[in-house]
Amino acid sequence: MKEPRPLRLSDLLEQKVFGMELVVPGIGDPEVTGAHTSEIHEPARWFEPGNLMLTTGMRLLNDAHPAALARELVAGLRRAKISALLFGIGMYFQQIPQELIDACAESEVPLVSVAQEVPFGQIENFVNRRAVVPDSYGLKRMMWLTNDLLDAISTENPMRSLIARLAAACRGTAVLYEDSGEIIESTGEGPTNLIFSAISSQPARYERVSIGRWEVMYRSMVLRGRGYHLAIATRQGAILDDLGDVLLETTQRMLGAINGISQLDGSRQRHDNAQMLTSLQDGIGVSRELRYWELLKPFGFKGFEPVRAVVATTLNDALLLPARVDSLIDSAERLGLPMLFAENGKTPEVPAGFHAVMPQIRVTEQWLAVNAADLVVGLSEASSALSSVPELFADAELAVTIARRRLGSVPGRGSMVKMDDADPASWLLARIKRPTDRKRLNAFVQPLRHDKELVETVQGYLAMDQDIARVAAWLFVHPNTVRYRIKKAGEMLGGSLNEAGLISNLYLAYQDEILRLRLAAPH
Repeated sequence: MKEPRPLRLSDLLEQKVFGMELVVPGIGDPEVTGAHTSEIHEPARWFEPGNLMLTTGMRLLNDAHPAALARELVAGLRRAKISALLFGIGMYFQQIPQELIDACAESEVPLVSVAQEVPFGQIENFVNRRAVVPDSYGLKRMMWLTNDLLDAISTENPMRSLIARLAAACRGTAVLYEDSGEIIESTGEGPTNLIFSAISSQPARYERVSIGRWEVMYRSMVLRGRGYHLAIATRQGAILDDLGDVLLETTQRMLGAINGISQLDGSRQRHDNAQMLTSLQDGIGVSRELRYWELLKPFGFKGFEPVRAVVATTLNDALLLPARVDSLIDSAERLGLPMLFAENGKTPEVPAGFHAVMPQIRVTEQWLAVNAADLVVGLSEASSALSSVPELFADAELAVTIARRRLGSVPGRGSMVKMDDADPASWLLARIKRPTDRKRLNAFVQPLRHDKELVETVQGYLAMDQDIARVAAWLFVHPNTVRYRIKKAGEMLGGSLNEAGLISNLYLAYQDEILRLRLAAPH
């Protein structure tokens, strides 16, 4: 029986359905023994002599030195004795990069362009059915695919790289959604909104759907307690028949590994972050400020940019749960807000909450607006002197004390105070820590405490800016009644409510009540 003629590159180029064009001819008409798609680093080590390599050029995308990278790739392929390099246009490049053309011409490696609408899977199937290949090719093919995806871990953004490699492997679209439908990463031109709508409307057991000309496979998973959906879409259903399960299974495991690495790296970063905050809170000398500004750069801070100390506590001394801590940190990362952050352990002396250092920039206000609604927050004044951080935290502690005293004004809502905005009476009262000091302050109004109407009138008089008519309307009494009570209160306190000193002392004694009345009383 006559043996079949070996498949050659010219035979493949004659298949017009593949839309191929020979860009660099190379030498002769090489025999083709197999075909495989690869986007990994140093792909040549996975090929056997006579193989074709198919690529979309993902590794060349945004590289700082594309010419050197192209020469390195082609040199490796020549050493591996591949038959040709096939480049799919339209996914990352509208035409083959000139650096790659030059490298192939210099090394005499055949270079072929593949039309955008042609799936790599069709070429692989055609070649691997026709070529004389070992029985182990199918196993090797799965290993190649797995290594393509594994190579994403070593990139700067492994999640994005993994999704991009997945899209290249299926010659279509890959997308990772949160349960809410928010897209975490995606690449390709597939209808991502329609894909999620189809996924969310399907019973859990269905993992393949059709959307127009697109065939979609997906997997649902849970990572760190959050739900996600991974989907791949292509216009060639045969690719999903052949590779869909392997691609999704491998990628799901890779996402778990990336998530684990990310969690470990995040834990280390949080530890370093908290240590830096502790060092600044303990105090550094002026002579060490320049060095510490350099140490803060990896955390995103700019040198000598003014910073604020932030002290926050929970409402009603509730615990600050780990999920809440994650959301606070994630929110800062999404906004691009540099932050030194450490949560407080709840003790009788220190309520549950956190301490932080943040730059005085616009996104700090955005972050506080989003996250402070259920917290009691105190902010120090801004300073560019890192040696003053202990003093900044002392101010922030005063500010959060003021904020906690004002909590009653809006029940169930948080409160935030900046020391820049705190009046002298508020920060003086916030400094009162000892019970004996508070007792002395209360002793000043002790003569009034047995007359409830008198106390109520004095507090209203101060809250309503000494407006007799407003106080009378509020109390539903005649203005002369208010005048009588005010005069009587002054006499009991040894003076007159026309005296600035007496009014100041009364304000300090009754500030909490006065602030509440100002919000509740009619204007």
